Amino acid sequence: MIAPSAATRKALQAAPETSAQLSFDVGSPAAEVERLRETVRESAANRPGVYRMRNSHGELLYVGKSKQIRTRLLSYFRLPWPEHRHARMLRETSVIEWDYIPNEFGALLREVRLIRAYLPRYTIRSARPLDKWWVITIGEGPAPRLRVQRASVAASARNSHGSIIGPFANRRVLVEALRVLNDAMGLRDCTERVRLILRDAGDLFDEKYHPSLVRKPGCHRYETRRCLGPCVSGCSSTEYKVQLTRARAVLEGRDNSPQQLLMDEMAVASAALSYERAGWLRDRLAALQGLEAQLQRVREALSKPTCTYAVPGAADDHWLYLLRDGRVAGEASINDAGAIARLESLEQSMAAPTTRSPHADQLDELLMIEQWFRTRPGEHAFTAPTVRQALAHLQQPVHQAE
Repeated sequence: MIAPSAATRKALQAAPETSAQLSFDVGSPAAEVERLRETVRESAANRPGVYRMRNSHGELLYVGKSKQIRTRLLSYFRLPWPEHRHARMLRETSVIEWDYIPNEFGALLREVRLIRAYLPRYTIRSARPLDKWWVITIGEGPAPRLRVQRASVAASARNSHGSIIGPFANRRVLVEALRVLNDAMGLRDCTERVRLILRDAGDLFDEKYHPSLVRKPGCHRYETRRCLGPCVSGCSSTEYKVQLTRARAVLEGRDNSPQQLLMDEMAVASAALSYERAGWLRDRLAALQGLEAQLQRVREALSKPTCTYAVPGAADDHWLYLLRDGRVAGEASINDAGAIARLESLEQSMAAPTTRSPHADQLDELLMIEQWFRTRPGEHAFTAPTVRQALAHLQQPVHQAE
């Protein structure tokens, strides 16, 4: 079993305590599966919640959520075996657990965080929202690269401590724009297999005295002055990272010098009647402008969910969710005065919203929140700028939970 990252463990610890959890031993014979079906039928309730299936070794096979736990669990026993994948999963399952969550939004949030923490084998084979999105990743090491990756791949890279910018919908625009940005900043775009020989690496052998050790650049970009050449000792790690910092500033909207330089060069080419070069520069400028348009949409998306969401639950178990930077920063039951006070304190500490890109741990959560409000536009009426105003919403006639 893969251990969750520190950021994910912190998020899971912030999740609310849920109702009693039930477990059952399941054997692979049909009689044991039938016994489990009867137990679920008698014990489970049709309430919102999250359920988990584990094998005999304790491995988490599947995480799911439902507005009606009992109905959803019983549906697995009606699937044809061995044709259906989930029916085969049930035969591997030794333990089924579930938690009741007061509302569907909370159940969906808990599901997303559990999937991110444990990457259950059967869940990740399903269609995941992150597969439809792309991100720009900035790696680690002495000469990191800018890369375009699927958001799902970046989110699964548990051992990476690099940066992520996104998510984006259009991969083609990203690839072309990063090519232009790499050229402007002299950043490498070669694979990790290319050996780096930085000027400050301190090699034991000096190329000046050993001509056979002199390396040739792996591509034409160094010779055409579009790469600093970290593969041929063309720069030091410090020099490279200065340019990487400039590229990050462009991606964060703090520097538009590459666009300005292209516009200046295009004007010079046009004045010299070099129309072919002017057209080439125009296309490169358009690539950067297209990237900036996507980046601006990402910044707007990150800044929008900055509010408190009031969600009514069954039996007056209403909850408040503090949304910041595209994630749930905190949550509290209105029946817990201490939790409300802590939520208000957290709200004050996060008074100034940011537009920074999410960490890999937050991508699933960001897209979950975006999809929730996009498919349920009426829920915007239950958001408020502050915790106190959200509490006032719950004192009014509430909507029915879906």
